[in-house]
Amino acid sequence: MSQPRKRRQTSRKSAGNTGSRLLKGVLITGSVLLVLLFVGLFALKSWIESYRNSEAFRNWLAGKIATSLKSDVELAALKWESGSVYADGFRARGYEDAAHASLEIDGLRANFGGAENGAWQVPEATANRMNLEFSKDRLPGVYKAPASAATGTSSGPEAPGWLKKYLPTEFNIGVIRVDAANLSVLNDSKTETFALRTVPTELKPTAGGGWEIAGRGGKLVITSQPEFAIERFLIRWQGQEVFVNSAEVRVFDNARLSANGVVSLTPGTPIDFDLLVSNLDVKKVLGPDWQPKISGTVSGDIKLEGPVSSLKQTGTLHLAEGLLTNLPVLEKIGQYTKSPRFQRLTLNEARGTFERIGDRIVITDIAVQSDGLSRLEGSLTIEGNAIQGEFQVGVTPGTLRWIPGAERKVFINSNKGFLWTDMIVTGTLDQPKENLSARLVNAAVETVVEEAPEKAIEAAKEALQNPAATPSTVIEEGKKLLNTLSPLLGN
Repeated sequence: MSQPRKRRQTSRKSAGNTGSRLLKGVLITGSVLLVLLFVGLFALKSWIESYRNSEAFRNWLAGKIATSLKSDVELAALKWESGSVYADGFRARGYEDAAHASLEIDGLRANFGGAENGAWQVPEATANRMNLEFSKDRLPGVYKAPASAATGTSSGPEAPGWLKKYLPTEFNIGVIRVDAANLSVLNDSKTETFALRTVPTELKPTAGGGWEIAGRGGKLVITSQPEFAIERFLIRWQGQEVFVNSAEVRVFDNARLSANGVVSLTPGTPIDFDLLVSNLDVKKVLGPDWQPKISGTVSGDIKLEGPVSSLKQTGTLHLAEGLLTNLPVLEKIGQYTKSPRFQRLTLNEARGTFERIGDRIVITDIAVQSDGLSRLEGSLTIEGNAIQGEFQVGVTPGTLRWIPGAERKVFINSNKGFLWTDMIVTGTLDQPKENLSARLVNAAVETVVEEAPEKAIEAAKEALQNPAATPSTVIEEGKKLLNTLSPLLGN
C-alpha cells in the first residue's frame, strides 16, 4: 500500500513543478515582450521625434505647403522646443494657377500635438506678421511638384520600409492667429486697388481647402476713397473668391459702413457687394464750395456690381437733419417771397435713388421737402461736370403771394397741399442754370403790365377828384411798380 501512495505523491510533485515552470516561463516571456514593446515604442517615438527634427521633415513640410499653395516655397530652419516649433520666416511665390501672387510670414510658431489618424496635429499656430498679395505678378506656367518635395527623401533619418506607410502625410490645423496681417490687391498696372493694413486676424481651415477668417482692428484702403478703420469682419476664402459674411468699418470719425457679398481675387473679375451706410456727415463727402451750404447726416443702402474698372453702383440715400444755407438761389427766393425761412431752409425729407457707372450718375425719385414751405421732386443726370435735370417744384399756397402772377401763371397745378410747376436744370455743377426764375420774372412783368392800366385809371380818377395830390400819387404808383419788379430783375 505504501508503494502506490508514494508514486502518486511523486507524480503530483512532478506536475506541480511543470506548472510552476510553465507559469514562470509565461511571466518571463510576457515581461520580456512588455519590455520590448516599451523599448519599441520609445524607439519609435524617438525616431519620429528625430525625423520631425530633421532636414528631411522640413523639406517634406515645405513640399506639402508648396503643393497646397502651388508656389515656390522657402521655409527657414525649424527650431524645436518640446512640443513647439519656431521658424523665423516663410516665403511663397505663386505660379499662374495659384490663388495668390506672394505670401510672406514672419515669426511663425506652432504647437505640435503629435500624430493622430494619419495626420500631424497642430492645434494652434501664431505669427507676428503676414503679407499676402494678389496680382498677376506670378511665376510663369503652372506648378509641378518635384517627387522629393512630396516624399521628403532628402538627407535625414530614414524609416524602415514597413514603417513608412504609417507616417502622417497630412496636417490637421486648429487655428492660426496673426498679430498683423496685410493684404494687397493690385490691378494690371500694378496699382493697389484694395488693401488691409495691420489687421489682427484669426484663420481656421474649412472643408474643401478653404479658410474662415475673422479680424478686428486695422485699416481698410480702397482706391480714391478715404481710409477706413476696421471694427470687425468675418469672411470665407475659397480659392479665388472671398465671401464676406459680415464686415463693419468706421469712416470719417463717426460714420459706419456694413458690408456683405462676394469679391473675386482675380483682377478684372466682377464683384457683388451690398453696403449699408449710417451716420455719415454730408460735409465729409462734399467739395469745399458746398461744405458751408449743406449739413446733415447721410444713411442708406448701396450695391456694387461688376469689375472695378467699370463698377456699377446703385442705391438709395437719405439725408437726416438737413439744412441749406448761404445759397444765392435761396436768398433770391427769400427776397421774392419776403420769407426768411428760405435763407436757412430746413429739410424735413431728402432722399434719392442713384445709379453710377464711371463719371455718369443718374439720380431718380428725388424728394426734398421743407414742411409748410416747399417740395421738390424729379430726376438729375450728372455726367462729368455737366448736369441735366427735370423737376416738379411745389410751394404752399400763399408762399409766393408777393410775386405778381406766380400763383396764377406759373404755379397753377394743385396737389398734395402744394401748388406745382415744372423746372429744367442744365449747365454745370459749378454754374447750374434753371428756367424757373425767368418764368417768374415774365409772369410778374405780364401781371404788372396787365394791372397797370387799371391802376392808372384809378390814379387819374384820384387826380380829377384831388388835383393837388396828383404828382405825389403818380410818383407813389411808379415806386410801387419798381419795388415789385426790382427783386425779380436783380435790382
